[in-house]
Amino acid sequence: MEKRRKAPILFLEETASTNLAIRRLAEQGAQDGSVLWAARQTAGRGRLGRSFSSPEGGLYYSMLLRQSDDPARDLQLTPAAAVAAARALERVCAVRCGIKWPNDLVCGGRKLCGILCESFIAQAGRFVVIGIGLNVNTADFPPELREIAVSVRQLTGKLTPLPALAETLTEELDAAVAAARSGDSALLEDYRARCVTVGREVLLLRDGESREAFALGVNEDYSLRVRLPDGGTEDIRFGEVSLRNAE
Repeated sequence: MEKRRKAPILFLEETASTNLAIRRLAEQGAQDGSVLWAARQTAGRGRLGRSFSSPEGGLYYSMLLRQSDDPARDLQLTPAAAVAAARALERVCAVRCGIKWPNDLVCGGRKLCGILCESFIAQAGRFVVIGIGLNVNTADFPPELREIAVSVRQLTGKLTPLPALAETLTEELDAAVAAARSGDSALLEDYRARCVTVGREVLLLRDGESREAFALGVNEDYSLRVRLPDGGTEDIRFGEVSLRNAE
């Protein structure tokens, strides 16, 4: 018999940020695994403090989790979410996309999905929020984003039912979270197979500085091993990586 998830999947037409909204629910005693998704965000947030464009037609999604007893495992929730989102897009939309390290989904060199995981402390304990923003039914983007963003609709010419995608994303994310926290090697292998950063020249961006490197592979802890111009290697765990000569 199929196991039914106990935590709810909630929907809002519009919210400032699904990550912020579900944090408020955590303060009110929301269940572990609760999901909140919206059709629009008015103040979406991305990595490194950036704003996240949230036009109508997207799927803006957050899952609330209690922190585990192993912080190192929780650091792997970000790449796990990238694999889950990629699997959901394949199942529902028949779209195959790659993962640009550490967590952006890309197709044809343009961004299809962004992910932001945040930790916080509430009265009820310590939590992690996995935030996912998917470009789904958006017909067009503002001029400044047209060269760097793409939607499922633009790729397929079809509209996707957002409730069905949200449900499938929840199934895949439940499975990926369990795999990350148990150390399932199949999740890592799937991530490696989808990672478009490996084997490419990259720019390492951190603290306002950039360095050239060559991406060699993804380590067991999902850090990126790179070769530097002097021949040395380094494992990158934080910061941002830009693909050079992106197609």
